[in-house]
Amino acid sequence: MAVRIVAYYFRSLLILTLLLLIGQPVIAQSDSGSRETPVFAAVVKAGTINRKIETSADVLPLLGVEVHPETAGRIIDIFVDVGSVVKRDQELAKINDSLQQAQYEQAKAAVTVAKASIEMQKVIQESTNSSLVAAKAGVEAARAQLKNLAQTRTRLEKLLAEGAVSQQQLDDLMAQYDSANARLVAADTEVSRARDAIMSAKMSVGVRQAELIQAEANLNAVEVGLANTMVRAPFDGVIASRRADPGAMANQAQALFRIEQNNPVRIIASVIEKDIGQIKAGKTRVLIHLDSIDEVYEAVADLVYPSIDAVSRTGRVEILLKNPENKLRSGMFARLSFLLNTSSDVPVVSRDSLVRHNGQHFAYVIENGYAVKRQVKIGIIDENRVEIESGLKAGELIVSRGLEFVREGSQVKVIESESDR
Repeated sequence: MAVRIVAYYFRSLLILTLLLLIGQPVIAQSDSGSRETPVFAAVVKAGTINRKIETSADVLPLLGVEVHPETAGRIIDIFVDVGSVVKRDQELAKINDSLQQAQYEQAKAAVTVAKASIEMQKVIQESTNSSLVAAKAGVEAARAQLKNLAQTRTRLEKLLAEGAVSQQQLDDLMAQYDSANARLVAADTEVSRARDAIMSAKMSVGVRQAELIQAEANLNAVEVGLANTMVRAPFDGVIASRRADPGAMANQAQALFRIEQNNPVRIIASVIEKDIGQIKAGKTRVLIHLDSIDEVYEAVADLVYPSIDAVSRTGRVEILLKNPENKLRSGMFARLSFLLNTSSDVPVVSRDSLVRHNGQHFAYVIENGYAVKRQVKIGIIDENRVEIESGLKAGELIVSRGLEFVREGSQVKVIESESDR
């Protein structure tokens, strides 16, 4: 009797130990069921499974810049604050422009003077043109007079030979002829002078025009400097930070604002070298998990960078994600799952329901209360799930946990079916 009690005690202790190892409470068994191995079971179900590459990244703005003033000076006004939605070229801040205003007035005056100088030179040029016309008329008159005197001299010389006129008359005519010749020379000289004056006037006009161009260029530069006293938004976006107050001194080295464009946002993920080739721009789907707002978004890889980082041995993949409601903020942490390929309506089991031996995978199918070891071919592995390409069919019952206590042909007892959970 004592031997039977001891045997029963050890048998109960063995069952208790077995059930504790598989994490289940002790289940009382009758003597007739003591040879059955308690197991968890699951029904093979058809489902959809994806091959994934998992990584993480930060949410970045599509555009994000530090806005620096283009001129130094005291800030006299700020028109926006953190969170302000701004448009391109919208005024953000104003820097004192008293000096630039004075330079602007001076530059405008210089342009006015240059234009007046040009007009004056044009008047002078017109005057020299009139002088040239008058000088040419003087030349023509002197030539005509000289021609007439030459003809008269010829007649007087004939009349003198005939004794019809005196030598004195001829001498008086010769004096007039020489005087007319001198006037012709003087008239020619005036023409030359007038032409030189016209040339000089044209050159002066050219110089004044060059001075005008220089004055206008200086005015443009001053206008740019004046415009630069107004700090403007470089693109549509939102003010992410403001770093100065009215009255502070601004300079080009210190940013006054940070502006970001967050629709869409940009996510740049690092993917290890051996996997980067499996991701195709414009084709590979990606699931983006944002735990901070408990949201999951689906997108497509927009750009696969052509180079690999020589230090980290990773490539980069860029995803653009629409953000019309501005729920996504730069700096958020994102978990990414790149879906490389998908199998649908295929048998899917948990990884724990398979055993591996000599590079092969096996499952224990429960048939008529016995565990039948069956070799299977696996496909996609997705976290804790496995695609079964062959060896199992949907609807079959398999051992899902406790496989370490099961052998080929073992009589088993299902203590819980995971499909009933």
